[in-house]
Amino acid sequence: MHAHRLLSKLANLEDAREWLVGLGVRDAKRGVDDLLDLVGRCGSDSNDVVVRILEQLEVLLPRCSDPGMALTNLDRYVAALATPRGGLARLAVRPRATETLLQVFSTSQHLSEVLIRSPELIDWLQSGAERRDRQTLIDDLWNILTRSEPADDHRLALRRFRLRETLRIGYNDIVRGFPLEVTTVDLSNLADACVEAATRLARASVESRYGTPMRADGEPARFVVLGLGKLGGTELNYSSDIDLIFMYDEDGMTRGPRVVSSSEFFARMGGEVVRLLADHTQLGMAYRVDMRLRPEGDQGVLVRSFDATMGYYVTRGRTWERQALIKCRPVAGDLDLGRGFIEAITPFIYRRYLSASEIAEIKALKRRIEQRTASAGRAEVEVKTGRGGIRDVEFVVQFLQLLHGGEYPEVRGPNTFEAIDRLEQLGSLTAEERAVMDGTYRFLRQVEHRLQILFDRQTHEMPRDIEDLRTLAIRMGYTAQGALDERSGPAHRFLADYKSKTELNRRILDHILHDAFLDDAGAEADPVVDLVLDPDPSDELVAEVLGRYPFRDRAGAYQNLMALAREDFPFLSHARCRHFLASIAPRLMQALGQTADPDLTLANLEKVSASLGAKAILWELFNFNPPSLRLYVDLCATSQLVSRLLITNPGMIDDLMDSLVIDRPLPGAAIKAELAELTKGAEDLAPILWSFRNKEWVRIGTRDVLGREPIREVTRELADVAEAVVGQIARNQWTQRAKRFGVPTRATDGARDRWAILALGRLGGRELNYHSDLDLVFLHESDGQTMRGVDTTSNQQFVTEVAQRMLKALGRDALTGTLYQVDTRLRPHGAAGPLVNTLESFTHYYETAAQSWERLALTRGRVIFATGGFGREVGEALRAILTAPVDPATIGPEVAAMRRRLEDSRSRNDLKRGIGGLADVEFIVQYLMLVNAAQRPDVLRTNLWDGLDALLKAGVLPADMHAELRDIYNFLRSVEARLRLVHDRAGTELPEDPDDLTRLARRLNYDAADPTLAVSTFLLDSARFTTRARAIFQQIILSEDKPEA
Repeated sequence: MHAHRLLSKLANLEDAREWLVGLGVRDAKRGVDDLLDLVGRCGSDSNDVVVRILEQLEVLLPRCSDPGMALTNLDRYVAALATPRGGLARLAVRPRATETLLQVFSTSQHLSEVLIRSPELIDWLQSGAERRDRQTLIDDLWNILTRSEPADDHRLALRRFRLRETLRIGYNDIVRGFPLEVTTVDLSNLADACVEAATRLARASVESRYGTPMRADGEPARFVVLGLGKLGGTELNYSSDIDLIFMYDEDGMTRGPRVVSSSEFFARMGGEVVRLLADHTQLGMAYRVDMRLRPEGDQGVLVRSFDATMGYYVTRGRTWERQALIKCRPVAGDLDLGRGFIEAITPFIYRRYLSASEIAEIKALKRRIEQRTASAGRAEVEVKTGRGGIRDVEFVVQFLQLLHGGEYPEVRGPNTFEAIDRLEQLGSLTAEERAVMDGTYRFLRQVEHRLQILFDRQTHEMPRDIEDLRTLAIRMGYTAQGALDERSGPAHRFLADYKSKTELNRRILDHILHDAFLDDAGAEADPVVDLVLDPDPSDELVAEVLGRYPFRDRAGAYQNLMALAREDFPFLSHARCRHFLASIAPRLMQALGQTADPDLTLANLEKVSASLGAKAILWELFNFNPPSLRLYVDLCATSQLVSRLLITNPGMIDDLMDSLVIDRPLPGAAIKAELAELTKGAEDLAPILWSFRNKEWVRIGTRDVLGREPIREVTRELADVAEAVVGQIARNQWTQRAKRFGVPTRATDGARDRWAILALGRLGGRELNYHSDLDLVFLHESDGQTMRGVDTTSNQQFVTEVAQRMLKALGRDALTGTLYQVDTRLRPHGAAGPLVNTLESFTHYYETAAQSWERLALTRGRVIFATGGFGREVGEALRAILTAPVDPATIGPEVAAMRRRLEDSRSRNDLKRGIGGLADVEFIVQYLMLVNAAQRPDVLRTNLWDGLDALLKAGVLPADMHAELRDIYNFLRSVEARLRLVHDRAGTELPEDPDDLTRLARRLNYDAADPTLAVSTFLLDSARFTTRARAIFQQIILSEDKPEA
């Protein structure tokens, strides 16, 4: 803007107000007054100076966080100059000086007052604002003090020095953008220098009256000031209290004009140090001094000797005092004495382990602080002690330092930023937790600084007024666009970030401390927590703690427990693992004690956990979701199948966690889609299929053990997994053979020969069990030859080779084990017949030569893989075969004879083929479907449960008999599944060993409190169901009084 346009703004008040509003001045009336005052100080003949100042304001005010505040303070600053006119003239040609002033004037009223009181400091700032180390500050201040006159001015000199240096640090922070940790270290170094100066002055003053305190060896006694809290951590803020402890090395007497004891001498000296720092003067205090962290707090003497201080902590020190001493640092006086104290006190701070009662004490202290804040209604606005605030970060860090510092010295140290990094390096914090805590701590400390730098007040409370909040937000770097109440305005955006960051912060505190160790009565004092946390417990402690649980081998149990507390991979954290194992240890031991064999369960649990690869993640899951811990213990106690899969397939932790926490089964389409994605582009399917089947068995078996779904759903999912595997192998083998032989074609028309896989038995019925065989029949459409390949072969030979390769892929292999045992003997002519049949020859066989038992088995037939719509044609052929009329009088005796042959080959305890076993129910349903299908084709169902329902709906089965058969089948299938889960084998016989029977009964939810009663009740139920199954079988198959065909 041209000079005359700028000057014209001053001629019209409305234009001036409009101009200032455009520059960001919110109170335009006040701004015009300040501007006119400022211009008036230039004199009437200084238009050039006025124009230059206006040009600077036009550029610089919009860059300020509060342009109105900057303009007001600039006016006051110029007024305070010895020659305001000359000062403005200098600023007119020094735009950098004007920019510096406006940046300070718009951000900190406290620092503005310092500059207004001492305007000459602007030149000092611009020429000497670089960082100054601790020793330089001490030397500079001491030179100032030794030149001052008289001694009464020392307090003012201290305060002037502190104000000047705070201005320098604030300038570097606000204008030059120094990092937070640089600012906190500089503020701490400044405090060190002031305390050091006060210590020297106090000693000289007291020695002038009482002489020098002497030690027994004739040397002068030494004195040290220990800093705690933020000063000890070199992370002071602009308006922090300084937490101090005074200590001298040993008792003695002074040597001087008036002899007093060393304790009296140093008590007087300590009081003088406090007076020099904390007395109110016209320049205020240098620092607020808090001595309450000394031994015995306000009730204790101000100064103690080294031995007395050590004696207090060793004999009477509390956990909160250990926590406070983490941040102890010698800040003034004899630093070697201070370092010696820290070395001596370290074993008290960082003990061998943190006990359960000490953890409870830390939690109680944190909650008392929170309750005070909450009762004052400040929990959401208190930056320091509010929810998710500064103290939350510090408590997490200090708790973890106490928890691990005894065993891992590298995590010790007073500085919060450094401790966060060290805890992540140890693995006690995850990278995500470290990032959240570090970022939030920086953000909150920055908020704290901005709150305090506005005015020299010790405040941690967010402003409630929207205007003040907006000012704070702008000073935190949020842009100033938007009205006060707009969601896009700086105040709302700042509050949203504050809420998000503190909420994340709080979750970490809860996860690591509050939620990790239970508040149930007595839980926090459980000695098993101490046993886990103690890296070297005595034999007596091991015996006493584990003696509370029914372990036969306590030494072995302890070894397994300690193995659970250690990660087995070097890149995982032992510290975090032990921390979270301790948090769940009481519940873990309680759950183990309730199993049938705690020793075996714990050993199994250790092996399973070791195979998963990241134990700490498991313990955290169980801490977050306590019921899943009990489920995990039950899994290891009662399922050898799932345990073996986990042990022999390392790294399945994600799959196990999904099984424990996800509460829904997977549909068959999703299972097939996942496998197709996994095998896409793979040349060797074997390891993928093996891993996939194991993962799915873990998922299904875990949910089965936990009772998450009925047996009908379990068998459906197991069948869907097998169907997906068979289909994937079929596609792969067909593709591989086609690379050599080309495409099989029909002799009749040259079209592609189609093929299908028919599943019978339980796979056909979609009710497979663990370790069940797969009954498969391979079909293709018609004879012909392959075409467009390197070699040529018949369709029959091509499909046969594909089937043979499939059987090899599904069967035993030295490297990958057995995916599934396959039985192909249900094909036409059984083992004597060709492996692959055309649909025509298959249909002809069943129409002319099939025996009754083969037609019975065909009721389970279901196409699980087919190409080109061939599956639909196979299904229609099956339906035609099964709906052909049969004579019940002929087929009934045949079915009964076949059933007798099956039961003769098995013991009475066989759940499947024994008397009243599963075969009775299966034969009943298949027989009724076969003899009724001609008149009622809707009764045909491959699934037995569906078949029962269809027979009921068709009126073939009466309701009471349907209900009985359904209950019998549910019971026997559940027992069979539990047998295979518990023993990890394909048998169907009830165990004879009492322990095995107990585990089976428990797995079937019989009362575990009385194992004998549980077993007897289970056996009675088993006998009742099998007796009734045989009775119904005889009634339907053999007697004259059977449901109508």
